[in-house]
Amino acid sequence: MIIMLSSDQIKKLHEYASEFQQWLQTPKGQSNLKEHRDHEAYFKEELSEDKIENLNEEKFREIYKTLWVSNFWGNKDWYFDNRLIIPNGLDKIKKELKNMLYGSEDIATRYDSFKNNVKGFGPSSLTEILHFIFPNKYCLWNEKPKTVLPFLRLEILPEKFFKYGFTTGTEYLHIVRALSVVKDELNDFGIKDFIDIDLLFWHIFDDIIPKRKVDVPKEVVKPQKVKIDSHEAAEYYLLEIGKMLGYLTYTVDQSKSYLEKPLGDTAILQEIPPFASDRDLEWARRIDVMWFNEDENPTHCFEVEHTTEIVYGLDRLIQLQHLYVSFFIVANEEKRSKYESLLNRIQYRRIRDRFKFISYDELAKFYEYALPFYNMKIMLLGE
Repeated sequence: MIIMLSSDQIKKLHEYASEFQQWLQTPKGQSNLKEHRDHEAYFKEELSEDKIENLNEEKFREIYKTLWVSNFWGNKDWYFDNRLIIPNGLDKIKKELKNMLYGSEDIATRYDSFKNNVKGFGPSSLTEILHFIFPNKYCLWNEKPKTVLPFLRLEILPEKFFKYGFTTGTEYLHIVRALSVVKDELNDFGIKDFIDIDLLFWHIFDDIIPKRKVDVPKEVVKPQKVKIDSHEAAEYYLLEIGKMLGYLTYTVDQSKSYLEKPLGDTAILQEIPPFASDRDLEWARRIDVMWFNEDENPTHCFEVEHTTEIVYGLDRLIQLQHLYVSFFIVANEEKRSKYESLLNRIQYRRIRDRFKFISYDELAKFYEYALPFYNMKIMLLGE
């Protein structure tokens, strides 16, 4: 598929690239440039072909914790131990990593091989590694390009890549080819590789988009009144809010309906991603609603207790306590005191700071505030 930029798209790109050249001369621009190039030098050195086989666990831990995407996890050591080393083993990770980076097959095949054989690494982490070791070949795919490309009105990729990310090596190659068109168009502005493209996107994301002023139509900020009075309604709004905030959403109640629409159609995921052991996946499939990040790792687990006892929801959630996720009980306000009382039990008390209670009224208010934010996001950045 040939990707062509329109004259208007080229003009806009040139305008931002010209401004970007000036920004690079500022202290902030120089600092960002150094940070990117230091990142490049680090990963080229530490994950060179001859060094990968000799990596020990301590060194690989350092490398993983240096990845920008690892900042998502508050406890990086926990994630490294429980989501990377224990499920995979260091030897398998090194073998598959070396093949993905230096194997003889095409990148789409090597990417798929790594994803199919190693758990815990998602698109953001894998593209960050590929990007900084081979900046002339591979681009970074994270929230920066997913936000900046719509802002620039560059409709050069399928909508699904912005909403849900990508899952295969072939799809990643599609992204690389699209961003190559942008890179090549800006060659005269000093954009020589994908690190330069990422710097440009970083600048637009961090410095230009937040300062953009726009007249907000009244319908964007008009609140929508919501009433939650059923288990299905609570799940529906949890799924909708999760999507607005950029999470991949899942519900165990795929066939149940709200507003004459199956909850499975509201959720983004129809199956639980294979993020952990079979035992953990079995318990995860019993949770009412879950949110996952773009690397398909769980971040939030919600149990809705409408007619059932809160203790049942707590008991299901606690089965996943060894995962670095947040737990929520969603119920009528009158159940809050019972929830607080139960958290004093010894099995919950030691991790009580990871539990939160959300009342139906609070969830409704959350949706009412999230909807205009989401509409503004669409209006300003596209989808």
